[in-house]
Amino acid sequence: MSDTTKNNRYLCADLLACLGVILLLALQYIQATGFLEEPVNYESTPHIAVRWFCLSGAMLLSACMGFVASEKYISWRSFKPLLRLGYIYIICSLCAMLMQKVMLDQEIDSHIILETLSQFTTTDTTKFIAMYFALILAAPFLSAAFRDLKTYQARFAFLAISAGVSTLQPMLIISGKYLLPEWCKLLAPIAGFVGGAFVKCYAKNHSRILWFFLLLLVSVLQTVSVVFICTERGCLYYPQFDSMASLPSLIIALLILSLFHSKNYGDSGLHSFFAGASGGTLSALILGDIMIDFLMPSIAENFPDTKNLLFVGFLAVPVIFILCCTIGLFLQIPIFIVHAVTDDVYEEDDEEDEDDDDEEELEKPEKIPVQKQKPIRALDPIEVVSSETVSIKYKSMKRVQEPTALVPIRESIPKAEPVNKPVNKSEHQASLDEILKEQKISAISTKDSISVDELIAKITK
Repeated sequence: MSDTTKNNRYLCADLLACLGVILLLALQYIQATGFLEEPVNYESTPHIAVRWFCLSGAMLLSACMGFVASEKYISWRSFKPLLRLGYIYIICSLCAMLMQKVMLDQEIDSHIILETLSQFTTTDTTKFIAMYFALILAAPFLSAAFRDLKTYQARFAFLAISAGVSTLQPMLIISGKYLLPEWCKLLAPIAGFVGGAFVKCYAKNHSRILWFFLLLLVSVLQTVSVVFICTERGCLYYPQFDSMASLPSLIIALLILSLFHSKNYGDSGLHSFFAGASGGTLSALILGDIMIDFLMPSIAENFPDTKNLLFVGFLAVPVIFILCCTIGLFLQIPIFIVHAVTDDVYEEDDEEDEDDDDEEELEKPEKIPVQKQKPIRALDPIEVVSSETVSIKYKSMKRVQEPTALVPIRESIPKAEPVNKPVNKSEHQASLDEILKEQKISAISTKDSISVDELIAKITK
């Protein structure tokens, strides 16, 4: 990963992680108000819709993790977050048990502390920390399996199989007996992880209006089904949908992620706020339940009506979330200090390595690149006739595919201009006797008297 990917985070993942924890805390708030024990009528429809929407919080968290970690490869860095997560879990669990002893007067000893830490039973929402542990351990292998499936159909089949095995387990019930074993629903976070990776790859191919319409449609159909059945029964009991691992919860979580998905990194003030808040979400999962139990008596005293009490939850739950995140960030100060020191050491080592590399490059003599000579192409000879010598010239092998006319070679060759050379008398001067022999004239003695005109006439005869 590059430096940009190390220092930046997905804004949509941080925002939706905060939303997922808020939904889980809202679910605990609704349960603390006693709404589940009250009779159900058609006036309870908005509250039922809110509760069933909050059931998708756990799937939303696992989908966000799949969205972020789907491109990571198997290495020791993949398991590095376990150190920070383990520290947060231990320190926040100890803080939560201390709060339970001080504020709720619960008895705590060393045996209870060890048992609580080993079984993730500090609060009702602490079990989602165990889900985080499991997903971090399985994330590199799930990501590798998802990447190896290259086509859309293969990846969709992977999502459908994981969702069918896990999310259909709570829904396939007949006469109080489940058709699938109960451990199958423990695989529901895997379906959420695969769904988050699937959304990251293919959600951009459709409009956000479509995702919003599908989200509204699924929520309405689920609420109508629950209200219609539970009104006849007189109580809020619908086990087929009343589970965080059910198929409607997974669908709603993936539609929310598809609606807000974005692959862009951000460094704005809003992004910094949600990045810091997402760092404290794990603390909110542990401490939020205790804060709700502690504040609920005073809130119920001021708002005795259940409807008003549920309405106050829209303000109380975000405040509790922010308070728990703040406490969690303060508890992580030692981690931040260690992280800052180690980052500075790594940066100094990297700078020293870069300086050493630069010095080595300067010391090395520059190598002059040797150009390879291209092979000489074969040329066709053409005879060129000159007045004195015969020379051979070569033309390129570039041939014309379909010549339209044939041109004689000698016409295409420019005529050589005569070259005036100095005449050597010793070489070219011929005697009179040789000239007479060539003209087949008998030699004339120099003693004989003959006129020049007669001699010329004989030669030119």
